[in-house]
Amino acid sequence: MEAKDKEDIERRSFVRVEDNVILKFRKASSLEIQTGRGGLAANTNSFTIKARFAAIDQKIRPARSILAQHSEELACYLTAVDQKLDLLADMAFQMDHDLSKLSAQKASLSAGGISFLAQKPLELGTLLELWLLLLPSHTGIITYATVIYCKRINDGDNKDYPYKVGVKFKNIREEDADLIACHVLRKEADDRRKRSKMRCK
Repeated sequence: MEAKDKEDIERRSFVRVEDNVILKFRKASSLEIQTGRGGLAANTNSFTIKARFAAIDQKIRPARSILAQHSEELACYLTAVDQKLDLLADMAFQMDHDLSKLSAQKASLSAGGISFLAQKPLELGTLLELWLLLLPSHTGIITYATVIYCKRINDGDNKDYPYKVGVKFKNIREEDADLIACHVLRKEADDRRKRSKMRCK
């Protein structure tokens, strides 16, 4: 692996953005993590289907780019197929998950972990099963995480969520870490463009 590639991977791992996500979690045991039992066992479901599609798309992207160079009609056809798959994935998600009942919350996100507000404190080292929905793509990722800090905050706007919890992803699929990294870099670029426009006004 070239030095430039290593630097890019390290940068993607540590870049952190403030984002709005939908998040839920439950405590998990070390046995669950070792055996893969729990929600993670059925990893490809209506919640994670778009993440699985995106992971497959990343794998075939080089071949697809070559095919598109040879045929504009084939490129248009493949784009239409992707749009159909996105519609099916959205329908599958909406059948099982009512977005109107899922509230987005502010979080600090990176490819290595996430910090968020919680109603109750969590002890350091607590293992969690984490369900993370990235917006606005509705890409769902299920992974494990370890609590690395928990502190009470004095924020009058968040009296119902007085604790800030930081977790590090544990045993996350490489494809899911890549999806989060790409999402973070896109969000960072969008935020930079917005700040640039504000300065120009």
